[in-house]
Amino acid sequence: MPSARPIKKVLVAALDWGLGHATRSIPVINEFLKQGCEVQIASSGGALVLLKEEFPLLRFHTIASYNATYSSVLPFMIKILIQMPKFILAIRKEHWQIEKIVHNEKIDLLISDNRYGCWSTKIPSVLITHQVNIIMPPAWKWLEGVINYGNHWQIGKFTDCWIPDFPNGITGRMTGPTKMKTKFIGMVSRFTKMNVPIKYDVLAIISGPEPQRSLLEAKIKSQLLALGLSYFIVKGKPGAEKPDDREADHLASKKLNELIESSSLVIGRSGYTTVMDLWKLGKKAVFIPTPGQTEQEYLAKELMRRGIAFYQDQNDFDLKYALEESKKYKGFEGFEQQTNLLADVVENLLSPNA
Repeated sequence: MPSARPIKKVLVAALDWGLGHATRSIPVINEFLKQGCEVQIASSGGALVLLKEEFPLLRFHTIASYNATYSSVLPFMIKILIQMPKFILAIRKEHWQIEKIVHNEKIDLLISDNRYGCWSTKIPSVLITHQVNIIMPPAWKWLEGVINYGNHWQIGKFTDCWIPDFPNGITGRMTGPTKMKTKFIGMVSRFTKMNVPIKYDVLAIISGPEPQRSLLEAKIKSQLLALGLSYFIVKGKPGAEKPDDREADHLASKKLNELIESSSLVIGRSGYTTVMDLWKLGKKAVFIPTPGQTEQEYLAKELMRRGIAFYQDQNDFDLKYALEESKKYKGFEGFEQQTNLLADVVENLLSPNA
């Protein structure tokens, strides 16, 4: 049974499957710091690099990486299923590592963003996920029940499950209905609204796994040049920023925040962290789901159905057509900016009477 001692030390563990889990951990970390906790961070790969840039004064721990790889030949789901034994071993290893960190550092609370092995038998452990229910591609629907049985079993090892959305929000089938104990913490984003003038017609934020990331970058860049638009491309590669007047591999939060605000339209993947960031800033967008990623495809279709944003498949992407179609969609402007859910949930968790 996890300890009920007062919470002073918090360990936040973020998945390194792309950079989205790390970036959405930033407001969570900031909220715990704001409420007086000592925070340590555990991660790996590019996610660890990014979080070290954001929080240079905090203590860090390197834990197992899932090392997900992708193929330009095999379908996404087949490639993922082939790697499942590797992922299971990584989950077991990170659990062993986390229990050791909890013991050595005297951690009081664990917050895990989609790291299924980052729970402890000794202290309260919270999983942050927007995929309580995993949606399988049509050809794999027959596996959905088995996959979600395993997913729910794994989530059940945590004391609580936080969903970064509002009740009846855009995650839809991915977060409900469910019998599991969950709390909605609202859309979480590291960004804040800024009053900056528009500088670019288009901002392209390229992200996700290779080789699809590079394929999308080449396709967008060639079409931007052909149309003669003012643009900026963020390539989604962690490490040194090294920006020029049109491109950057990666930007720190403050610079990216300002860049999004100074762009008329954002083009990018329909990853959930990107969606939350654009919601927070009230921007217009065109989404291009990563091929084969049903989560992104579901979100893109849902946002298009609600009249929020236009989307196209990567193979069919036509920038000129997308720009025309995007005018028919309202974007995220005017959405209710509820920002207190996360603060309230954290405050209740830290309360001695919780």
